Amino acid sequence: MAKHQLFLHIGPDVVEVDADVRERLAAVGVRTPDASQTDLHHADLEIRRAHRSADLTRKDVEGAWAKVCRRAFRLKSDAFVSQPGFFEADADQAALAVDGLAGLKVHLVVTPETRDDLPVAWTRLVKPGRVHAIEPGLAPADFAAELARIALTQEKARLDKALSKVKKRRKQVKDQLAA
Repeated sequence: MAKHQLFLHIGPDVVEVDADVRERLAAVGVRTPDASQTDLHHADLEIRRAHRSADLTRKDVEGAWAKVCRRAFRLKSDAFVSQPGFFEADADQAALAVDGLAGLKVHLVVTPETRDDLPVAWTRLVKPGRVHAIEPGLAPADFAAELARIALTQEKARLDKALSKVKKRRKQVKDQLAA
């Protein structure tokens, strides 16, 4: 079975993931894990090791990112998580965040001012075809539409690859039957 995809928005723009955004993404098979804003905030603080700046202890945020990752994995479908604070993560922190997503195909969704603003700490962790830049400042509905387009493009590529394999196998079987 193919791995599900996780579209991880790492900012720097903050995107409001409201019911309309969830609905638009669900229409193309991309769901959001059931995680509260507190869970997501604690996950951000945990990964970036910034809990002290929020007057929290390490124990307060421990396991928050793992909780979000488990919920995304349990969806058993493509998923979307927005963590705009992750844009500021260093290479070790980015690697820690991506490690939590083992078993999923991670796609980075970034909203940089320019293409040169893509965070190297993150882009080196995923294949180049899985880094997607979306124009910053879009309304939530427009962001969702752009993300849906990206998700559909990825699904089309996956289906094209599968179809190519089926065609090749069909030809092999046909040749064997003719022999």
